[in-house]
This record gives sequence, C-alpha cells and structure tokens, in this order.
Amino acid sequence: MAVNKEDNMESEFGKGLVICLVKFAEHRWRWQKQKRHYKEMRQKSSDLFDESRAVEMHFNGASDHLYEIEVPKEWKRKQLGKKIKELQDFGLEMGHGFNHGKVWTEVDVDKAYTMCQEIALLIDKELGLKPLMGEW
Repeated sequence: MAVNKEDNMESEFGKGLVICLVKFAEHRWRWQKQKRHYKEMRQKSSDLFDESRAVEMHFNGASDHLYEIEVPKEWKRKQLGKKIKELQDFGLEMGHGFNHGKVWTEVDVDKAYTMCQEIALLIDKELGLKPLMGEW
C-alpha cells in the first residue's frame, strides 16, 4: 500500500489525476500478454471463459486506478473533465461487475486506452503545450 508522504493518507491504487492515468495506462501493455494467456484458457474451456470475461478480468485490475481519479474543479465542465469522467465510468463498468450483461471485446479495450491517450493530449493542451503523440 502506497503512502502519500504529504498528508499521510493512504491510497491502495493511487489518487490524483496524472498518477491515476499513468497507472491505468501501464495496464495496456499487460493486456498484450494477458490476451495470449486468456486465448489459451478459452481453447481449453470455451464454455467457461470467453473474450468478454477476459476483458472484465483485465479491467478488474486496470480500472482500480480510476476509483480515486480527481479532476480539478475548473476542468469539470470542460471537454477534458467530461472525458475523464467518461473513462472512469467506462473502465469501472467493464472491470467491476457493473456491466448488466454487456459483452465486451478487444474493441472496448482499445477504446479505453485511446480515451486515456486523448485525455493526456487534452491535459497538455490545457497547460498551453502543443503535444504530439509520436509514432512509438
């Protein structure tokens, strides 16, 4: 469990804006390894383990970092604040059993991580920078 040295408050998965986004984004690369493992599991037990369940399991870990995500008050009504809330709701819906019978696919995985990248670009723009995503 990480300890915030500034105010001695504890947070299991991070708190703030940028730190939560970074911790969430780190899971994207885990997905590449996990989906190979999940594919093998589906081949062994397709009736018990499908793609939607694999996405839910992945986001059960990744979306933990979205619980305590914070948006500065002045950004809440802007596109940036709305996009952060959208990512939070979407990620938690996939990963924490709030799906109400929805079926998830790799398209949803890509959507969530693309939203995270879009938020990063919007933060840079809000800070007055001229960001470029880059090729690699």
